[in-house]
Amino acid sequence: MPTIRLRRLRRLVVCFLFVTCGPALAQPDTPPSEYRVVCGRDCLEQFAERFLDAITSRQPSRVPLSPNVRYTENSVHLAIGDGLWSTADGLGENRLIFTDPVSGGIHLYAGIVEAGLPSMLAARLKVEDRHVTEIEITVLRRPADDPNMATFALPRPIWSEPVPPNQRVSREALIDIADSYFEGITQARGDITPFDDACVRFENGSQMTLATDVTISPVQRMSCREQFAAGMLIIVTSISNRRYPVVDEENQVVSAIATFDHRGNLDAVPFGNPNNVTPAGQFSRPFSFLIFESFKVIDGKIRQIEATVLSVPYKMHPGWPAN
Repeated sequence: MPTIRLRRLRRLVVCFLFVTCGPALAQPDTPPSEYRVVCGRDCLEQFAERFLDAITSRQPSRVPLSPNVRYTENSVHLAIGDGLWSTADGLGENRLIFTDPVSGGIHLYAGIVEAGLPSMLAARLKVEDRHVTEIEITVLRRPADDPNMATFALPRPIWSEPVPPNQRVSREALIDIADSYFEGITQARGDITPFDDACVRFENGSQMTLATDVTISPVQRMSCREQFAAGMLIIVTSISNRRYPVVDEENQVVSAIATFDHRGNLDAVPFGNPNNVTPAGQFSRPFSFLIFESFKVIDGKIRQIEATVLSVPYKMHPGWPAN
C-alpha cells in the first residue's frame, strides 16, 4: 500500500509540473531586446589582439579565458600553456581578423615566430560573457626562408572594402555561397558557385588563381571558375565536417572550417570523373587537409579567398561538433 500511494503521489507531481511548467518550456527562445549588451566588432577585435599577444608572449593571463575554455591545436585537445603556447616567440607583420558579433565568433590568420622560425596561424575563438570559451587553431610550421610568409594573411584592401547595402546578401545566403564553393569542388563543376571574374584565392600565402608570374603552374593562372569547371579539383573526393562559425554580414565575409578528403582513387566518386583526372603524387594515396577558409562576397559573388591548408590523416575529425 505505501508503495502504491508513493507512485500515485509521484504521478500527481509530474502532472502538476507538466501543466504549470510545460507550456513555458515549450515556448521558443525570446529574442534579445535592443538593450542587450553584446561584444560588438571592436570588442571582438580587441579579444583577437589580446589572444595573439597572450599566445606569442606565452602568458595566457593576458586574455580573459573561461575556467572551462576548450583548446585544440591541429585537431588535438591540449591544455592552455601547451603546444604553441610554449613555443611562440612573437608576431609577424601580417594578420587578418574577421568577427561575428551575432555568434561571438572570431576567425583570424596571422604570421608568427615560433622557436625562431616562421609559422602560419589560423584560429577560431568563441567569446561569451567577455571570456574566451573556445580556441581552435591550426599551425603550419614553415622553413626559415619561406617566401610565402610575406604574402600570408596580408590585409589586402579588398577585405575591408565596404559593401553597399544593395550589394549585400543575408547571413544565410553567405553560408550557402560558401557551401556552394565546397559543392563545386566535389562535383567538379564551375556553374554552381557564384564567382566574380576577378576572384583571387590564396592558400598558405601562395596565389592560386589569376597569378601572373611566368614561373608558376599554368593552373594558377586560371580563374576560380575555370579551375572548378576544368574538374581538376575532383581529387578532393569529399568535404566533411563543414562549419561556418563566423559570418560578418556588414563586411560580407564568411569564414569556414572543413576537412578536404582525398581517397587517392577516383573510381567511386559520387559525381563521376567526366574529365578522367588521374591523381598523382601525394594525391594518389589517402590523406586529408584541414582547411580554414574565408570568403569575401560582393553582390552575391565570391571576390577574394584566404585559406590555410594543413595535411592531416585521412578523414581525421577536427575535434569539434558540426554545429
